[in-house]
Order: sequence, then C-alpha cells, then structure tokens
Amino acid sequence: MRLIGACHAGCAALAMMILVVVAPATLQAEERSTGWEPGFTLAPYGWLAGLDGTMGSKGDDLDGGGISFPPRFDVSTDEEWSEIGFMFYGEWRGDRWTAFFDSVWANVSQDGDVKLTNLLPASNAEVTFDGNIYQIGLGYRLFDWERSFLTVYGSGRYYDIESKIEAQGGILPNKIETSTTRSWTDAVFGARWSYDFGRHWNGFVLADYGFGDSESVWQIFASLGYEFSWGSLMGGYRYMSLDYETDSYKINIDLSGPLLGASFTF
Repeated sequence: MRLIGACHAGCAALAMMILVVVAPATLQAEERSTGWEPGFTLAPYGWLAGLDGTMGSKGDDLDGGGISFPPRFDVSTDEEWSEIGFMFYGEWRGDRWTAFFDSVWANVSQDGDVKLTNLLPASNAEVTFDGNIYQIGLGYRLFDWERSFLTVYGSGRYYDIESKIEAQGGILPNKIETSTTRSWTDAVFGARWSYDFGRHWNGFVLADYGFGDSESVWQIFASLGYEFSWGSLMGGYRYMSLDYETDSYKINIDLSGPLLGASFTF
C-alpha cells in the first residue's frame, strides 16, 4: 500500500543523514572522538506505541455465518498512541568497533475498518499486533569530529509476530475473529550519528533500511539524553515501518511513538 513511499522515505532519510554528517569531514584536519568511550552500555526503554496501516489474515480461517470471504481478509487502522511497549538495548564498544543487541516488544490494539467489497458497508474491526523484534549487529566508528561521531552498522533482525483480527457489524451476521503467527528475518544496514551538546546533554539520530523475507523495513530513531555519573536519562521518538506479505498474510504497518528510558554505562 505504501511500499514505494516507505522505501523512498527510508532511503532518503538514511542518505540525508549520512550526507549531513559526512560532508564536514573534509574540513577536519584531525580525528577526535568526543563522547566515544570503550566499555558497555545497557539501556531499557518504555515506548508509547501506535499502530497505523493494514493487517491481513487468511480468509479460510474466518467463520462469518455462511459468508464467503476472499483468500485474504485485510483490515486498515488509524494511528493512535494507546499502548506501552518495551525496548532493551545493549552495546559493547572497543576503540572503533562496536557490537550491539536491540530488542523490541509491543502489544498494540487499534480500531479499524474492513470492507468485503466497495459496494458493501464497512464493518467495525479491531486488530492486535503482539510482536517481538530482535536485532544483533556489528558497527564501526567511521568518522569523528570535535563533538560528534558517525557509526555505520550491519545487522540481522528477527521478527516473531502474532496478529489478531476481530470484526463485527455491517453485513456480518456474527462476530468473526482470527489469529495468525509468523516469524521471519531480514538483513539491515544503517548509520547512527551521535552528538555531545555539552553541559551534560547528548543525543543521537539513527536510520536504517532492511530487506530479506520482508518487502522492506526501515526505521528512524532519535533521542536526547542528560548525563549523570552512572549514565543518562533519555527521551525520544521511534518510527518503525514493516512490510511483509504473502498470499494469505499481510503486515504493512508503521509502529511509532515517544519513548522514555535510561542508559547505564560501564
């Protein structure tokens, strides 16, 4: 539905970020690495996530009181920040190399509409996305300047997603429901720009794009933190776009919302 736009937006965001931070490198006479210290970081986050897009399940799994359903039953939703998700990030940093682990859990329920044909009235629906997303990767600090540095990374991302659809009203004589679980993997490549504002403030912006079993996946993640002796308190925003589709299953959604967490350094 939004595959072309999502791909263009994700690639454009990644390209613009790299361009902005790489261009000044030609003006630097020497490398400096403010903010990069070898060691470990552990960061738990809470995420107020919303769901926007289309989810579809196999029509044969639905019982609608004698109604014949299409091979795939799609439901469209509108974004609303309504559910808490959780994230955990762990990182090891060497002199220039870094290895990291990122996990996301989200259980988001949204109201939506389903139309069996363009001529029939829409039915009320509720979709639930219950998913775990795990990512493990390796990065390299490619450029560093007086107050910032740029890390590029490659990783693998694993999805374990359960989608539920419930619908009623319209021409449906009874409430119908279905639940489907899918797992798949993608390769992901991206870049992260970190900046030290001074006076205990720091921040980062990352963007990545992936492909594999999915048609496309991409995300933008920005955070601002205040440093203490033990680490930082952080707030920000995360936007993840997933596009995975088969003849009988569809996840073409955006998960997005503000987050709040802490980062502990060792």
